[in-house]
Amino acid sequence: MRHVRAALAVFRGRAEDLPPVFEAACRDIVDDLGVSSGSVWFFDDDGTAIECAALYDARDARVLRGVRLRAADSEAYFVALREEGRVVADDALTHPATSCLRPYLLQRDVRSLLDHVVSAHDRNVAVMCCEQGGRMRQWSDADALYLQQMSILLGVAFDLHCEMRRQ
Repeated sequence: MRHVRAALAVFRGRAEDLPPVFEAACRDIVDDLGVSSGSVWFFDDDGTAIECAALYDARDARVLRGVRLRAADSEAYFVALREEGRVVADDALTHPATSCLRPYLLQRDVRSLLDHVVSAHDRNVAVMCCEQGGRMRQWSDADALYLQQMSILLGVAFDLHCEMRRQ
């Protein structure tokens, strides 16, 4: 978690401080878990869509933003996030919660997903995502715990940002 620690060291709760924290978290996910990509997706106000704030893809060392996924097109995925707080899909193309993401998965050559909800102020605000492209990956308990810890860190950063906005 060295990238996110460095980003949090200079974090002052301002809106402009958040994108570097997101990108750092994505790079840490890739480095620490050895996955193809790591990303942060924010829920819209009514929880009916998520939009990618940062996706670091190690396959081409690019950071992508702006992709949007709607609950209307992928209801099983959104239900799993809401009810379980995470999704562990070794085979994302056939997993009941992620097979609805097939167009996205095929476009990005994603075979396995490990996602965890980020909570702040008692509501779900984002999703941290690990993607393994090219081949399937069997996620370990340690992988899931790592992503849960990263999600907690981002939730704290978001809480700080909200507190600064109120002051």
